[in-house]
Amino acid sequence: MLSTFFVNLCVIISFLYLSGIIAKYYSIRLPFPSLCVQLVGGFLFGLYGTVLMNYSFHINDTTIVDLRHLAVVTAAVYLGGLASVITGIIIAILRIVMFGVTSAAIDAAFIMILLGLAGVYFAYASWSRLTKIITMNLLGMTMIFIVLLMNTPSMNTLMKVYPIQMTIAFAGGLFIYFIAEFINRSNEMLFLLERRASTDHLTDLSNRRQFEQSLQSELQHARQYHQKLSLLVIDIDRFKKVNDTFGHSAGDSVLKQLGQLLVEHARSTDLVSRNGGEEFAILLLDCGYHQSMAIAESVRKAVARSLFILPDGQTVKLTISIGVAVYPDHCDDHDDNDLFDQADRALYEAKNTGRNRVCSLPPRNITVVDNDSL
Repeated sequence: MLSTFFVNLCVIISFLYLSGIIAKYYSIRLPFPSLCVQLVGGFLFGLYGTVLMNYSFHINDTTIVDLRHLAVVTAAVYLGGLASVITGIIIAILRIVMFGVTSAAIDAAFIMILLGLAGVYFAYASWSRLTKIITMNLLGMTMIFIVLLMNTPSMNTLMKVYPIQMTIAFAGGLFIYFIAEFINRSNEMLFLLERRASTDHLTDLSNRRQFEQSLQSELQHARQYHQKLSLLVIDIDRFKKVNDTFGHSAGDSVLKQLGQLLVEHARSTDLVSRNGGEEFAILLLDCGYHQSMAIAESVRKAVARSLFILPDGQTVKLTISIGVAVYPDHCDDHDDNDLFDQADRALYEAKNTGRNRVCSLPPRNITVVDNDSL
C-alpha cells in the first residue's frame, strides 16, 4: 500500500515536469491562462488523474484509493477554474469507464466533479498558492473519506488505509507546490532571458538582433510568395544636441516616446525596432513603394508636430530623417543585406540634403507587380 502511494507521487512529479515543458510554449505572464490553455491543461490533468487510477490500492472489489484528487487540485491552483472542472469531469467519466458502473464508482465520480467545481472558487480566491493547495487538498481528502466510509464495510479496514493516504496526500500537495513553483520560476527566467535577447531594454521594441532575424525571415517569405517588402530606416536629427542640452535621462525619455509614436503610426502587421542609439527601423510587410513612401511621410509629419516631454516637464520638438528601400525594386535578390544597405544609403541622402525628409534611391529591379497598383 505504501509503495502504491509512493508510485502515485512519482507519477505526479513526472507529469508536473512534462507540464512544465509544455508551459514554455504559453504565456506565463498572465494572471490566468487563456481559455485555450485551460482546456488543454484540464484535458491533460484529467488524463494524469486517470493514470493514477492504474496505480491504486484496492480496499475491496469496487473501492480503490489513490491520489487522483491532486490532479484536480493542481489544475485549479495553477491553471484556473475551467481547467479544474474539466479535470474533474474527465476523471469522473473514466473512473466509471475503467472500473464499471458501481455505487463506489458513481460516488467517486461525483466527488471528483464536486471537487472540480469547488476548484473554481479556489482558483480565483485571493490566497497564496500554498494555502490554496493545502485547503483544497484537505477538502478533497474529507470528501474521499466520506465516500470510503460509505463503501467500506469495515471501519478497521478503512482506518488501516486512510491515515496513510491522508499523510501521503498532504506530503504530495507540498511536493506539488514546491516543484510547480520551481518550474514556474524556471520558465519565467527563461522567458525573461529570451525577451532580453530580442528586446531593446529602453523602448521595449525589437532590438538589432531581432530585427536582423525578422528581416531575413520576411525576405525569404517575400521571395517565396512574390510579395513586396519595404524597409524604413529612421534616424533622429541632431539627437546629440538633446543629450548635451538636457542630459542623457532626457534623451532616454525622448527615445521611449519616439518608439511608442512609431508603433502607433505603423500598421499592426509591421515590425518596429530600435537598432541602436537614435536609429530605428520599420519593416513593412507586403508593402510596395508608393504605400511605403506614404507611411514614411506620415511618420515624419507625426514626429515633427509632436511635443516630447522631458523628465523635468520641459518639452522639445524633434525631426527625423527616413530612408526607404523596397524589395525587390531596390536590392539584389540574392543578398539579404542589400535591402538594409539601400535603405541606409537613402537615409544618408536624406541627412545630406537637409534632414527632416523621406528619401529613397532610384529603383533598379522591377520584377514583381506592385500591390499598390492592383
